[in-house]
Amino acid sequence: MEKRLSKDQWLDKALEVINQEGFGRPKIDRIVLSLGVTKGSFYWHFKNRSDFVVNLIEYWDRKFTVLVIEHIEKYQGNSTERLLELMLFITHKQLAKYDFAIHALAQNEPEIFPMVKKVLNRRFAYVASLFFEMGFRGIDLKFRSRATVMYMTQEQNSLLKESKEVQLERIELAHTLFTTPKTL
Repeated sequence: MEKRLSKDQWLDKALEVINQEGFGRPKIDRIVLSLGVTKGSFYWHFKNRSDFVVNLIEYWDRKFTVLVIEHIEKYQGNSTERLLELMLFITHKQLAKYDFAIHALAQNEPEIFPMVKKVLNRRFAYVASLFFEMGFRGIDLKFRSRATVMYMTQEQNSLLKESKEVQLERIELAHTLFTTPKTL
């Protein structure tokens, strides 16, 4: 008797496999093998490969963007404190670890590129809203929000894996750099 997996279990494993095996088109057979199920399990949850990839991006958005924003919205503190909490939360939970794999997938699967772009724009907009509350405007606002989001992705996907303590020290430094107004 084959074990029954939820759609989310499928998508969790797919993210792991894509991340481990390089950034190309996900191989359904490899994910099936990793889960120890048959291809019938795949077709129970997904109509076809395209449906699977769309579901994967929607899942990544929900788990690694929407839930992060919801967490920060519940956090008590001013915008500077909420930004630090966002950066620390992402680091502690390793919530950017699949970003490079998803970005590469979007390059290889043009039909999902607009979906990934929409998620990135949601991230930029949310972080920009925090910087806006801090009083930043114009190019300063845009640069700081984009730099923060891109830094968080880069930090967790660096080939130079470092301890959590070192990462957290850098997060605090990055937060200070991003939130300190420029002086002339």
